[in-house]
Amino acid sequence: MINYIFYSHYDYSDVWPIMKAESDKFLANQKKTFFTNKVGNYDFSGWNVVLYDENLSYQKRVSSCLEKLKDEIIIFHHEDMFLLTQPQFDEIEKISNFIRSGKMDFVKLCRASYGNNPDLKIRENIYRNPKNLGFAIQPTVTKLENWKKIYDNTLGSTIWEFEKNASHLVEFLRFNSCYCHLGVENKRGMFHWDSHIYPYIATAVAKGKWDYECYADELTVLLKKYGIDPNIRGKNA
Repeated sequence: MINYIFYSHYDYSDVWPIMKAESDKFLANQKKTFFTNKVGNYDFSGWNVVLYDENLSYQKRVSSCLEKLKDEIIIFHHEDMFLLTQPQFDEIEKISNFIRSGKMDFVKLCRASYGNNPDLKIRENIYRNPKNLGFAIQPTVTKLENWKKIYDNTLGSTIWEFEKNASHLVEFLRFNSCYCHLGVENKRGMFHWDSHIYPYIATAVAKGKWDYECYADELTVLLKKYGIDPNIRGKNA
């Protein structure tokens, strides 16, 4: 069984009601794990909660939590990458089988581009990531041991530095890093496309504020549904 992992910090606990409820709805029969420094009064029954020391760096926080797991295949998120509709679990299982067989090491569940990167098709709906996007903190199907190698061995004082350095490490380790794209998805913002097989927000919070620039319609509905005042965190548009 795939372990759907969500990383967070208590400072983002205002996002948790959406993340948990939407995950419980769309990942009802899936294994779900939550990495955080503390839970407080929030109810995470039905989830595996793994606590980290908030004095650690971001990489060490994640690594220390991964160390406590024994899963083979994972999909890793941050707390603001919550689902909007039902995933296509049959397609995700196909990707998982490619990962298990060693044909691929990472399959990100959306397309991204920081320029005119060519689409290097590997097989139907699967493309090789360009070198500068070999790793990204976006929902990605991979083996736990591969994800741990990245978090154990990548430097960077910010998450953005970490992502950039991790892409270099992916290239150095010769990981086969890919993404899934059906060709029917809409582009969202400057760099990302929506995901058809895993319809999620990437990401709901940008630079500390709700990302109304890219997801105004979706966030308006979700924040109202869960009684969250967007003005407390603020909007980035």
